[in-house]
This record gives sequence, structure tokens and C-alpha cells, in this order.
Amino acid sequence: MPLLTLAGSRGDAVARFLWRWGLHLLLLFDGVMSAGLWLGVTALRFSIDRPINPFWHYQVSLFFVVIWWWVANALCDLYSRPLELAPLKQGKDLVRASALFSMGLLSFGYLAKGSLDPGRSIVLPVCALNFVALFLSRSLVRWIEIQLRKRGYGRVRTVLVGSGPLAQESWRRLVGATVREHQVVGVLRVGEEPETPPGVIPKDVLGDIGQLPKILEVGGIDQVVFASEGLSQAEILNLISRCPSNHDVHFRFVCHDLSTVLVNRSVGVEEIDGVLVANLGPGSPHPGYLVLKRGLDITVAALLAPLAFLVCAVLAPIIRYKSGASPFFWQRRAGLDGKEFWMVKLRTMRPDADEYAEAPNGPGDPRVLGRLGAWLRRTSLDEIPQIYNVLRGEMTLVGPRPEMPTLVARYEPWQLSRLRVPPGVTGLWQILGRKNLPLHANLEYDFYYIQNRSFLLDLVILVRTIPVVLFGKGAY
Repeated sequence: MPLLTLAGSRGDAVARFLWRWGLHLLLLFDGVMSAGLWLGVTALRFSIDRPINPFWHYQVSLFFVVIWWWVANALCDLYSRPLELAPLKQGKDLVRASALFSMGLLSFGYLAKGSLDPGRSIVLPVCALNFVALFLSRSLVRWIEIQLRKRGYGRVRTVLVGSGPLAQESWRRLVGATVREHQVVGVLRVGEEPETPPGVIPKDVLGDIGQLPKILEVGGIDQVVFASEGLSQAEILNLISRCPSNHDVHFRFVCHDLSTVLVNRSVGVEEIDGVLVANLGPGSPHPGYLVLKRGLDITVAALLAPLAFLVCAVLAPIIRYKSGASPFFWQRRAGLDGKEFWMVKLRTMRPDADEYAEAPNGPGDPRVLGRLGAWLRRTSLDEIPQIYNVLRGEMTLVGPRPEMPTLVARYEPWQLSRLRVPPGVTGLWQILGRKNLPLHANLEYDFYYIQNRSFLLDLVILVRTIPVVLFGKGAY
């Protein structure tokens, strides 16, 4: 969820605009600010003494500065923190983002020596002013949000699911939140939960939890908060998968025990006046996302294609010699909307292994093709040929991993949502633990990605995949 998270009723045009386009506005604001800082320092340097390079060198370097500013902020969660975030935590994120940006800019200055070298007189002042600019910009955004809320903008129209003790405590915290104004418009009961005593939650009981999709279809709701001890996470995800995905409704469920917090901490847990809630987005990406995503796929895949061809040319004869079979392994997988396609990998398993058996989930599996197969799997080099599937449009760089049709046939309703998007070479669960995570956690991370997918999230996953691959984390 972006920093600008004002929500409101359907008639609140200002709040709805910021709720929908807040992240884009913040990205634009950061782009203008980083460009202004870079060009301002450059202009000041030219006014004092002519630098070593002509001005057009600094104009070319501007593209790196702006893009790296965005990436550093994204990696440090400056585009995913809600307003309720504690100022101390946000301050730590600002320091991390500033340090990461400075290290990248200094590295760029060192590597660009002799060509686009901006010089220390430009790089060092920009690094020094980076934190100040970030602090001032985030302080301004926070001040604007608070001022708008004080004037009545941004009421979060909320449906509370549950009527037991957890729901009662959650209602008290929601309506008592000091920054964001939550307007609880109604309550839905779960199963045999008792009726809410009069006055405990002074809102109308809208009905049973099964009516949630119809209520959201009518519109006017910004947020659904699940606060029932009787609902498992799988049941919540099943219900969300039945809800319309073409509305800007955000789903949250209260983390009522430590295990729920631990499972969801990597994908978005925040605090509302002492209540820990896990976040799920509306499941509908912003306009233009699919075009940008496909453009990113083609660009990166085309750049990696020569390297992929070279790696395959070197490894294919070795695999052929070690296995006595084709070095390329083709397998049918379920893609977008369940349409099957042939996914290609470098062979890492012995030819006599059952190709549709469960994949190795630990070291020392006898089906793996010796040290060569284990090394290929650990380094993820066996995935290199999937560049071919990406260029064909059967896969994308970032998305849920393509699953075998036999496993898809046993999916629960919420798990079928993985088929709403193209399968990916890498994804959220790969950067959060890969096979060190249980299968149900992997699927939950995929569900989170689908609900919250955005171009920025794809970029963050791609960048964070690099160290995971280099260190072979969780790969067997």
C-alpha cells in the first residue's frame, strides 16, 4: 500500500483519487525531486567552476540517478508504508534508503571514470543532501495527509467480519485510531458466533459472512477487516477469491496469534493503534500495468538471451555426457487461465526419475543428477532456458511458479487465483525462503502477489532475486 493511503466513500472524489493514484503521485514527486537535486547541484558547480565534463554528460547520468533513487526507496519500503507507521520505524527506513542510494551513486561515479564520470564535487553533495530531501518530502506528504483528515477527507468505510471478542477489540481500536478515521459501516457474523451485545459494537449486523461478495458488488466499501478466531487463513483467502476484483477494496485480517504474524510478516503486516493486521490489496492492477510488465519482460529477456545461449552452449554437452539423455527437459505446466504449455529447463534429474513426482525438497535426493544437477539447482542455472518461454509470452519474469496440471486439479478455490496471471520465472516466495517454506506458505505468498501486483513490486522482486540466486538460498 502506498504512503498516500487516503480512502473515502465513493462520493469523496479527492480521497478516492489519492487512494487510487497515491503511489504514482509519490513516484512522480520523487522523480522530480531527484532530478531537481542532481541538476541543481550540477548547475551550482558550473556557476562556481567548470567541471571536468560537458553538461550533457550530467544529463545522461540523470537517468541513472532518478531510476536508482526509485529502486533504493522501493527496496527500503518507502513506497509500501501506511500512515499509521511509527515515526521511528519510518526514520530507520529513510536512513537505509539514503545510505543505499549513496553507495549506488558512489559506485556509479567510480565505474564511470573516463566516460560519464560526474566527479566528486557533484556526487558527494548529492549524497549528503539525499537524506534531507527524503526527510522533507516524507514529512510534507505526512503533513498533507493529516491536514486532509482533519478536514474530514479520507474516511475508510470498513466492513468488520466477526462479532466475537476479537472483533469487539478490533472495532474499539479501529474507531479509536488517532490518525486514520475508520468508519465501520456494518458487521458480518461468522458461523455460529454469538450476536454482538447491544452497545458493544454499535453497528448493524449486515448478515452472514457469505454475503460479503454481494455487499462489495453493490459498492461503497473501501476495506474489509477479518477479525474472527473461527476463520482460518485458508478460509479467508477462499472468500476473498470469490469477491469482485474490479473494485478498490482492500482486505485485512487481524493477526490474533504469533504464528499468523510470523507467516505474514514478510508480505505486509502493519499496526493500527496496537492491532496487527496483514494486508491484501484489491487484486486489480493499475491501468497500463500489463503493458509495462510485458515491455519489461521483452527488454530483460532480450538482453539476457545472448548470455543464456552461451550458458546453454557450455552446459548442454556436459549434461548430455553425464545423463546420457537430452540436456533440455520439457514438461507440461499450467499457465494463464489454466492453459497448458511446454516449459523448458536444463536437465538436473536422472532420466529414469518420474518427471511428475514431487520436486526435491532437501539436499541429497538420489534422483538428482549428481553434483552437477545439485549445482545447477542451487544456482538456478537450470531455469535459464525459460527465457525462451518468456519471449513466447507463455511465462513472465515475475509471477507464481508454473504448476503441474495434476496438482492444479487439486487446488482449493483461492489457490486457483494463481491461474489469473501468467506464471513467472521468479516470484515473491522465491525471495522469501523458496523451498525452506511449507507449500501452503508459498501459495499464500503467490496470492498476496496477485492481490498487490504492480510494476514497482515486480522490479523489487527482480532486484531481490539476484542475491537469492547468488547465495543459493533455499534451493535444492
